[in-house]
Amino acid sequence: MTNPTISKIRIYPIKSLGHIELKDAEISTFSLMNDREFAMLDEDGGFVNGKRNWKVNLLKTEYDINQSLVTFSQKKGAEKKQFKLRSGNAELDHYLSEFFGTKLKLIENKEGQLMDLPKASSVTIISDASLQSLQQDLATHSLESIRLRFRSNIELSCVDAYWEEALYHEPGYGTRFELGDVTMIGISPRARCNVPPQDPVTGENDDDFVKNMIASRKKHELSAAKVLMYGKTPYFLAVNVFIPESETGKTIKLGDELKILGPVELSV
Repeated sequence: MTNPTISKIRIYPIKSLGHIELKDAEISTFSLMNDREFAMLDEDGGFVNGKRNWKVNLLKTEYDINQSLVTFSQKKGAEKKQFKLRSGNAELDHYLSEFFGTKLKLIENKEGQLMDLPKASSVTIISDASLQSLQQDLATHSLESIRLRFRSNIELSCVDAYWEEALYHEPGYGTRFELGDVTMIGISPRARCNVPPQDPVTGENDDDFVKNMIASRKKHELSAAKVLMYGKTPYFLAVNVFIPESETGKTIKLGDELKILGPVELSV
């Protein structure tokens, strides 16, 4: 029997903006290197993200991580603008403030503190079969559109839809596993918000998305029943995963196999 295998790795250097697809990724402190290392903060101290500002869908990003550069272009065809990717860059802050229509600044943290669940969830893992199952039922959306709506870091192949939910137990217990030579702990299913119904290109909202996604999930009865330990409806997708600090400096890569080690009581 073939073991679950990494088929895709994505990081999102600026929280809520575009991704980079990688062949390998180094483990940083509680996170993948360069993932959600930057975030846009408004004057009230809140993150500028898809939950609060649909315009994140209209800004295209290109990154040169080795040179610490980011290039922005509006998806309606405006001129590209390149900036040094760092906090305290006044020109970069001004560009983003003008685009989003609110004064903001780019902040930086290399220790996983800008994640939605700092430290507790370093990455999210999903199977490509789960995404394909959803796409088949939400046929008006492409597979890439489904990916962009849920923004997971790691995709697994060689498994059935929702196999990834073997990577957590009931609340209070997780699953310890190895991905390549990196030890990780599955924590819980990932609760979703008001972002996935937004078209990742236009920002337009699909009012039937949540209803249709829940209906799709309910077709997989065992999976849907398991996530109900964490919420009233199965509006969950992907698994929250913790990476212990001891794994910092190791690397995961495409083709690495996943091996489950067993349940563990959670202390994170």
